[in-house]
Amino acid sequence: AFSGFTLMKNLGAQQPQKDNDSVQNMLQRLQSNVQQTKQAMSLQQAAPPQPTGPSARPDVLSQAPLQLDAKVGLAAGEWDGALEQKVMTATTPAEIEDVGKAILTKFPTLAPEQIAELVHKMERLMGMYHGEFLSEVSRLLAARLRECTSTQFAQLMSAFLMWKADTRERFSEYAKEFSSTCFAELPSRLMEMAPHELNCCLAGLMSLGHADQRFFVAVGRSALARHKTFGPAQLAALLTILSEMRLVHLDLFTSAAQVTCARVRELRPADVMRVLRAFAKCNVQHETLCHAISTDIITRFKDKGSQSGFSIEYLCEVAWMMCVLQSYHEELLRLVLRQLGESPKVATDALCMMYEVHLALDSEYKDAYSKFRIPLDKAMALQVVYKQNRKDARRCSDRVRSDVSTVLKSLVEGTVHANHRTSIGLLTDVAVLKKRSSTDGYIHIDIDSQLTCVRPIEHEDTTNAPVMLDGSVTLRRRLLTKNNLKLITVNEQQWRRLDDSKEKRRHLRTLLASLGDVIEP
Repeated sequence: AFSGFTLMKNLGAQQPQKDNDSVQNMLQRLQSNVQQTKQAMSLQQAAPPQPTGPSARPDVLSQAPLQLDAKVGLAAGEWDGALEQKVMTATTPAEIEDVGKAILTKFPTLAPEQIAELVHKMERLMGMYHGEFLSEVSRLLAARLRECTSTQFAQLMSAFLMWKADTRERFSEYAKEFSSTCFAELPSRLMEMAPHELNCCLAGLMSLGHADQRFFVAVGRSALARHKTFGPAQLAALLTILSEMRLVHLDLFTSAAQVTCARVRELRPADVMRVLRAFAKCNVQHETLCHAISTDIITRFKDKGSQSGFSIEYLCEVAWMMCVLQSYHEELLRLVLRQLGESPKVATDALCMMYEVHLALDSEYKDAYSKFRIPLDKAMALQVVYKQNRKDARRCSDRVRSDVSTVLKSLVEGTVHANHRTSIGLLTDVAVLKKRSSTDGYIHIDIDSQLTCVRPIEHEDTTNAPVMLDGSVTLRRRLLTKNNLKLITVNEQQWRRLDDSKEKRRHLRTLLASLGDVIEP
């Protein structure tokens, strides 16, 4: 019996996951690594210089956390404990104003380590200051970046990772000067930074919502040139940061896969998940990597059983990501289904993934899957969960989807329906039904936007770069077409450039022509 289909009581119907949700999840996954990075920095400051080179760099992602003392390396009396105390305790408007003045006065004289610690502790006050104060903080931070060592630079950037999302969002509105200075300063340091320092800087920039194509092209090139100096966990973190920003460097991903295949046993389960998530999101297929990870997970279960570190939610996600990457490993799939049957409760999102896994196996590996196929009643139960919790797959604006629907009505016969649920449970942005009671349409439209694609960073000029789809989007569209549903895609950016309804009709008519005779004469 599949007892694993029971929902967790504390998990209600989940809303469709937005892209910024995934960014916040990724930042949360990096929170613990910030503390580990601080440990490495603290040790570097306290210990005598060590030999440089790949073999001398510690893999800080696997070390125990240790709080960094802002007073490390400073002479007695240099750290203003009174200012720190005021930042932590100020509550009245007058106290908050006095603290703000003290911060602006002290910033130019504080050591970079002190600034990083102060920035971390200022989080609780950031929402109480006006924009001019935040702009001045941004300017002062930018002025101090040039004198920072690479370690101090990374320490300062990691402070932003410890802030709450709303605090980062508010500060980022006034931090353009700071981010511009970061993008100007970092490229010359990329080859000298330790891997964990580079990851901290990139994660900090991502947390503030700032991106620059030329900068990330430089990041991709430098990381590719020295990828062998990264530990597998550090590569996992780097790929995660890039993928969460919807950036991909194919050669870097391929090189990282080679390192990971050779050292997969060194990765924690969380790091294995990071690697697969990055490859799945960026839709970078690598059969050797998928096989190595599948084999490793099976081995860990044989050695440790339920203590392997892979929860049932992890296993369901692994199975789903393997389907995204079109990698079939029967022994792994049997393990996932066996664990699913033995699990008393499973998170809703994992069950939704397993429904898509079922659809993928049933349409792409039908004969092989028939030997261990999920029973029909259990598959139907999964579909019910899926429909209850995946209610909107929209990744474009409501306005564009509504506009496409309106133009489509003038070109075809039948009922035009936005956010249409197909017979297999998957959603499309727009569909045309011959009858209102029809389940499947004879035309289905998906709208491409920035949230359905990933950007290559091999070249600075992306004008002629091929569009690369997000792995989850590719899987859904693959399943729709394999179930004989006619599908076309509309590019949101191109659609917005069309001036009037006449141009939009002409554009849509051209796209529909690929489906055959579906347009009104």
